[in-house]
Amino acid sequence: MRLLSQFCVQARATTEDGPEGIRRAGLRNTHTPAVLIVRGRINEQLGKIASLTPPDERLKAFRLLIAVLAIADERRRNRFCSNGCGHAWHQLPASP
Repeated sequence: MRLLSQFCVQARATTEDGPEGIRRAGLRNTHTPAVLIVRGRINEQLGKIASLTPPDERLKAFRLLIAVLAIADERRRNRFCSNGCGHAWHQLPASP
């Protein structure tokens, strides 16, 4: 979970990615990870989300972090990698 939150930071996730991440993850706005992601200071909130310990909260946190990473990475691909890049994770083959 820590690595996943760090990947979100590296992909330059923003607070504005929170509501769409909540929607994509299928969470309610009242779930703990959803409440945290929209509070501002995204890097700090991502760390708090990654630190959630109850099993049901960890599952929600995982789903949210994956969704936020997808949003931030998509934005970076469109802005900085649209003409090709050397990022290994952008070269992964599509699943069959």
